[in-house]
Amino acid sequence: MKDENLNLIEKTYRQLISEGKEIRKLFSGNPNEQGIRFPSGPLKKSYENYFNHQDYRPDPKGLLVARETIQKYYAKNGASLQKENILLTSGTSESFFYLFSLLAKPGDNILTPNPSYPLFDHIAKLAGVELRQYSLDEEKNWSIDMQDLQGKTDHRTRGIVLISPHNPTGAVLRREELLAITEWANKNEIPLICDEVFSEFYFEKGKFPRAMVESSPRLCFTLNGISKMFALPALKLGWIAVTGEESRVRPMVDHLETTADTFLSVHIPVQETLPSLFREGESFLQEYHAEVHRRRERAIGTLRRFSTIRFVEPAGGFYLMAKIQKSVGLTEEEFVIRLMKEKKVFVHPGYFYDYEKGIHFVISFLTKEEELEEGLQAVGDFISRLG
Repeated sequence: MKDENLNLIEKTYRQLISEGKEIRKLFSGNPNEQGIRFPSGPLKKSYENYFNHQDYRPDPKGLLVARETIQKYYAKNGASLQKENILLTSGTSESFFYLFSLLAKPGDNILTPNPSYPLFDHIAKLAGVELRQYSLDEEKNWSIDMQDLQGKTDHRTRGIVLISPHNPTGAVLRREELLAITEWANKNEIPLICDEVFSEFYFEKGKFPRAMVESSPRLCFTLNGISKMFALPALKLGWIAVTGEESRVRPMVDHLETTADTFLSVHIPVQETLPSLFREGESFLQEYHAEVHRRRERAIGTLRRFSTIRFVEPAGGFYLMAKIQKSVGLTEEEFVIRLMKEKKVFVHPGYFYDYEKGIHFVISFLTKEEELEEGLQAVGDFISRLG
């Protein structure tokens, strides 16, 4: 990216790096960067098997063996899903693009949560769709403001995006919320688009609440993939699971299949690898989840030392959004830049996520434990000296 297209925060970071400064980045969601890697053995074996027979017979929806694996995954988690209604993609970004393009025409709108995620803006522009943000209420543990969501809905609303666990707040939609949202969506004949890429990282008791299980959407698209689930961001495999009333599901699946057939973008070897990932990755998943949970506890424990920092404990995911509880005499941008220059720690400001209610910062507790604690201690010390 050219320098003239960079924001001041990124320019500052690059300048400090060019001067030889070491900057701790506390927002990485890439598990590989943070020392978490899927064991190589099953991957090598699966790829070796593929290259020993090297056959190319693509299925627009994805290879049957891969879709059956995903079906079994949901069945194990209490969700009934037909393998015919699963479509593989080259990642969740592609899944969103397919759905935005399918559901909406220019002038139509899709509802997304705020705090938001910058990726949606880019996908919406490519698809020619208007995004409307509904609020998450920080004072109520980042729950959905139903009055605001309903007020943003009109006759040209073509989808409601739910992100649970949410990035960057870590909020998870409870059963009661899913029921209320589903009732509104069904009443207005609006499909739900459920982003569950962090669903394996749910830190509360009981099963992770899913719309396809807890409520009865007339049409629901559930998105997930192996990037976060198995710490394999480089392999680029995601999926869309379509559930609801058969008369609504069937034409949507047919349209998605036509779109996928146009590109056939999903790597065949990784599709063949999927069964072994789920089969042999179970013990890895347990260790992975335990490690992320441990790092989450470290982040929470460190931030609790500072009365000037307020946050809602994340119920899931990799991220935490915190608010500075004092007047610091700085904008978010100024705060992040000074923190970087003076403490050599880089956090994201709230406005990166379209959230501008007070001074917030976002961190990923996926960060390696020692680096995470030292970095957050530096953030807290810095805030304590301000104002």
